[in-house]
Amino acid sequence: MKETALKIVEASWFQRFIIGVIIFNAVLIGIDTYPNMHRDYGGVLNFLDGICLAIFVLEIVVKLISCGHKPQNFFKSGWNTFDFIIIAAAFLPGLSDQTTILRLIRLLRVLRLLSSMPNLQIMVMALGHSIPRIGQMGLLAGLLFYVYAVIGQTLFSKHDPEHWATLHISLLSLFRTLTLEDWTDLMYKGMELYPWSWVFFVSFVLLATFVIFNMLIGIILTSLEEAREIVIKENRTEEEKRIDKKLDEIREALNLIDEHLKQKK
Repeated sequence: MKETALKIVEASWFQRFIIGVIIFNAVLIGIDTYPNMHRDYGGVLNFLDGICLAIFVLEIVVKLISCGHKPQNFFKSGWNTFDFIIIAAAFLPGLSDQTTILRLIRLLRVLRLLSSMPNLQIMVMALGHSIPRIGQMGLLAGLLFYVYAVIGQTLFSKHDPEHWATLHISLLSLFRTLTLEDWTDLMYKGMELYPWSWVFFVSFVLLATFVIFNMLIGIILTSLEEAREIVIKENRTEEEKRIDKKLDEIREALNLIDEHLKQKK
């Protein structure tokens, strides 16, 4: 039974079928948001939703069976735990009359696409891995913003108090400059007082927009590559793992033979 369940879980048709059910379930949730559709076809939609839930439960059961006598191995994968929590939430007691909460719980099933599609897993893992590095880059960006905000408030507060009166207003003006939204208006306003103030704005745009954004892109690309390697390693089939184990045993045996021959010499 374990081998059969394992073949089903690893089969590409099974994974495509589950993805199809997830998408179909998402469409049902969207249709159910229309009052007329809910009023006229609410019973049919609930019935189809129940079928989708039954399929998801069956999927979890098959995956548990594929773990054999160690069902706890199912929860070693964070994505499996994620799926289990989402499906188990539908069976919480006391929710039969809570329409809003039930709809939100159903909506969570759409997130199962993250666990069913390796490419999405890579994206999510890349975001998670990049957070510490983005935090460090955020400190650098915060320092840059603070320095330029103090300079801007010192230079332009009296001439353009609407945008540079205080530190926090100056930070908002710099954020506007960072988004490149009419930032030249601020520059020309400053140039009315100091003709050379274009250096302040252009240097900030170059440093904040191009340098920091390029650093951010580099961090994300590096995290994507790391996440891709992790997902590929985690998604290896059991057969590949068994082959690797056998190869390791053969290597150990060859090393022992080699050591034995060296001792004889």
